[in-house]
Amino acid sequence: MFAAVAVSCGRISGTANPEVFSLQGKTDTLLFKQVPFEWKVTPRYDYSKMMITKLFLCQAEYNGDFLGKCKIRDNGEKTVYLTINQAYELIKGMDRITLGIPKVVYLVGWQYNGHDSKYPAFFEGNQAVKRPEDEDALQSIRWLMEAAKEYNTTVSLHINMFDAFDDSPLFEKYRKADVLARKKDGSLMNSEWGYKVCYPAEWEKGLAQERIDKLCSLLPIAEAGTIHIDAFHQTAPVPFINEDGEYKVGFISPVSPWHGYTAEQDMEARANIVKYFDSKGIDVTTEGVWNMAIGDITEGYFPMYYHFGSEEMSLSLNATQANGVNCGVRAFGNNINGEQTFKNAGSTEAGFDEFKKGFCQKNLICQYLNTFGRKALIRDEHDNCIGVFEDGVRTKYEDEEDMMSVAKDGIILAAESDVFLPAVWLGNENIVAFSENGYTDKTWTLPAGVTLPRDAGAWTITQDGRTEFTDFKIKGRKVTLTLAPGQMVLIAQD
Repeated sequence: MFAAVAVSCGRISGTANPEVFSLQGKTDTLLFKQVPFEWKVTPRYDYSKMMITKLFLCQAEYNGDFLGKCKIRDNGEKTVYLTINQAYELIKGMDRITLGIPKVVYLVGWQYNGHDSKYPAFFEGNQAVKRPEDEDALQSIRWLMEAAKEYNTTVSLHINMFDAFDDSPLFEKYRKADVLARKKDGSLMNSEWGYKVCYPAEWEKGLAQERIDKLCSLLPIAEAGTIHIDAFHQTAPVPFINEDGEYKVGFISPVSPWHGYTAEQDMEARANIVKYFDSKGIDVTTEGVWNMAIGDITEGYFPMYYHFGSEEMSLSLNATQANGVNCGVRAFGNNINGEQTFKNAGSTEAGFDEFKKGFCQKNLICQYLNTFGRKALIRDEHDNCIGVFEDGVRTKYEDEEDMMSVAKDGIILAAESDVFLPAVWLGNENIVAFSENGYTDKTWTLPAGVTLPRDAGAWTITQDGRTEFTDFKIKGRKVTLTLAPGQMVLIAQD
């Protein structure tokens, strides 16, 4: 699909100032080559021009009933990380920090006792996260889906179509209907997370359509136009203890050997599920590229993969055709995982500080890069790499420091944790400056295509809104400013 040639880090045809970034030692160059591509569905959003994240509401706890690690049922306990009201406050703060970029937020743990609870059913809300004034959690979720629109945010759900737990309201129905995956001996397929649904059997008996229909009747998913399917595996992840007593996971395909369906029929059934959502006006995004894709890189079923680590896709498809949140080819851009940021922060304020930093150092850069065609990826033996784009844009990602640098026509726009880039969704008459460690009287040059109006004003950006910022000077295409550690500033039309 693309050519890989070992070269020294030098000129690639059409690139301005190629030596602005360099790598040491032996390198190889992978050239971008667009492959034929056709959508099998009709995406409602261009996810390459949005911020996509999850918010983790609640975890359903379990005891590790299978091999001491794996979940078969809830144990009745739950850990609440966010209520619906708290999620709403995060959505408001994220919108202020992200300067109104269109966003999609998928809710994790919204159902029953929380994340990974009661599948294959997903018909009741989690009462532990509801608003006090609402009768049930589904009412609270409907409220949030509507209220978030004011903050440029589409709220939808994180669901699972593969797992089946034995305390689910649907478990006996699915067992009697013989749509649960079975091993060769006919026993139910134990996996890392519960048992597994046999995709073709569920589809042929109309049960997949039935549960999708019911979910869409309970919540306005069609209005949201998007849903996220977690763990949409093509193989069954089955744990075992090896001869050395170590816990391992093997992958079984076809998913249900006893039923006699082929791996191709498993894939076809998954495609039918995606197309059924599509027929209702709903995009399906999924967890990752590996073991969750339908077909090869030209598949055209998923407009966004949450964990997008495919080098082959990154060098064969453009950003509108394949993209994600956690991107493996870092030189082509990456995005902050808001779910983990807020879940692990310890406090709301600390979460917003980390979110702001990640948004500026990742999403802001990624949005800028997505406006330029990719030309090549140059990498060395230490996993450092350079991204080569059209119009003189280059990036350098240093793996050990987890640091991204950006330049256009040899002009540095991001380096050493500092960023100076336009928020492209606001147009070409703005600049966002951010510094992780702060600096005094640092002068930047505006990149080509970006202008600042003569009466430009400036504001410090936080989750609470904007406050006036005056410590900057504009002279021609030069901007000099002083930033405190962690400060984000927007310079734009006053």
